[in-house]
Amino acid sequence: MAHGAFTQYTTKGREPWTLAHTKKDAEYTEPKSQHKEIEYPKHDDVLTFDLLTNLTRSGTNHDHDQPSHLKIKGGQENTPSNISWKQFAAPEQRFCPAKVYEYIEDDEKPGEAKLQINAQNCLHCKCCSIKMPREYIDWNVPEGSGGPSYSGM
Repeated sequence: MAHGAFTQYTTKGREPWTLAHTKKDAEYTEPKSQHKEIEYPKHDDVLTFDLLTNLTRSGTNHDHDQPSHLKIKGGQENTPSNISWKQFAAPEQRFCPAKVYEYIEDDEKPGEAKLQINAQNCLHCKCCSIKMPREYIDWNVPEGSGGPSYSGM
């Protein structure tokens, strides 16, 4: 309890290993021009598995007719296509373990990409609300919780 009180009231939630952090996590995301693209190997069904298998094992359950708990913040509707896609190569579609964020071709603007949010896949890691450029996702607790389940022993 003493440690909890110290970090809550004295260091305001910062731990010794985070005291050197001076910016928000999203501000550390670097433009695509500073990096080369990584080609990851395909899943092998021994140590690595496909998306549907991993989602099933997580126990996450969302009703398909419930309102999305992931929304683009007001006033930032152009951030996914103009900032995230063009400047940062859409990091959200790579760091999200459940492929919630997917860029598809925009029918209204040929050659352009638009963001599609597959909220029903969300594992509630909240990485999207912390790491995305300009923190443009408004993450809310989903209706009826619906997150990963704990099966116990």
